[in-house]
Amino acid sequence: MSIGHKVRYLRKKKQMKQEDLSKGICSVSYLSKIENEILQPSDETMQLLLNRLGYIEETNALTRIQELLAQWNINFMKRDEKESKKLYHYFQENDFINEGIQLEYRVLRIQYYLQHNMIAHVRKELVDLTKKIIDMPLKTKFYFFKHSAYYYYQVGKIGEAATNIIESQKFISFLELSTLELADFYYAFSFVNSKNNDTKTAVKYAEMALSSYQTIYMLTKCVDCHIILGICHKRNFHYEMAFEHYEAAHTLAKEIDYQEMLHPIMHNLSSLYSILGQHDEALGLLQELYSELSDLESYTSARIVLSLVKEYCKVGRKSEAAQCLNKMYHMIHKDPSLISLRSEYIFFDLMLGDQFEELDRKMEKNIIPELMKQNKYLTLSGFCDYLGEYYLEQSKYKKSSYYFQLGKELMVKSLQKNIGVKV
Repeated sequence: MSIGHKVRYLRKKKQMKQEDLSKGICSVSYLSKIENEILQPSDETMQLLLNRLGYIEETNALTRIQELLAQWNINFMKRDEKESKKLYHYFQENDFINEGIQLEYRVLRIQYYLQHNMIAHVRKELVDLTKKIIDMPLKTKFYFFKHSAYYYYQVGKIGEAATNIIESQKFISFLELSTLELADFYYAFSFVNSKNNDTKTAVKYAEMALSSYQTIYMLTKCVDCHIILGICHKRNFHYEMAFEHYEAAHTLAKEIDYQEMLHPIMHNLSSLYSILGQHDEALGLLQELYSELSDLESYTSARIVLSLVKEYCKVGRKSEAAQCLNKMYHMIHKDPSLISLRSEYIFFDLMLGDQFEELDRKMEKNIIPELMKQNKYLTLSGFCDYLGEYYLEQSKYKKSSYYFQLGKELMVKSLQKNIGVKV
């Protein structure tokens, strides 16, 4: 905002007439020319006008707004939704004279919109703010690209998310960021790259984030970092390292009562127990989760039931697997959003019913194409290995060889997907 327009803005805000403001300082016409940017006043005249407008108070108010914006950002990073909501309403009731402060507010507001799933608001804000990037202070630009990355992740555009988080990284060396701000950036960088399947980068930055969060005792974020590290190491088939991180996440989440993440941690930990051959421990966690299905959303509940079916099958407890599968049947038919799990349900239904000829037909016609489409290479590889073993026992070597070979190819695809993609 230019100095002349600022004088006019402040005068109107205080409901002063030009005559009242100019009296004893300058003529009304002179003031009008200042406000319309026709002439530039002397420093003395400008100071007298600003003093009468109470600009010292306005400057103090601006400093206060800057402090509150900084606190708002901290609230977001600490997930303090109650306080962030309070400040959001406060800012909504106040004007921003300074353009730089206004841009900072609008960029930070993107976080609020994302937290409240107001995607249309974010989209509109990003379109407008993109035109103003050149006017943003460096730190505001840093946050603009960082928040844009989270938006693109949320709408499923992972490539754009990766591009924006890399763009935000370019400003790091020019900024003085607090330990919390750096940790939050490292976590965002790790999170986006893990979604983009660049696990090497994701692991590096998750470890940096974890170290930073530990120094400031942000324990919930330490849990989040352990989870990302567990996911990445599991994708890379480093199961022992994945297990260590999930165990650490599980122990810490229980200590601090981090309920939001406790169930997904237990689910992932059960799969690692299973991979490592510790089936009693895997079943213990899954049965505990199964008893709490009513507290979980439908897709999470269905995945837990499906995992329990798999685990019961692995240890030969087919009657219990069939009981869980029956529950799965009712869940899928009740909730159309679970249709993506139908192929896995069909596999276990036919397998438990010893309908292997029909299962073989369904694999070719439905199960393989559908799971390939969903990029569930590991799940499909496991199905192929099971059928390979079955046909080997039946002395059907050609069919056995086909499934073993397909399982191997799918394992390679999984490796390429998880560790072969560069950003």
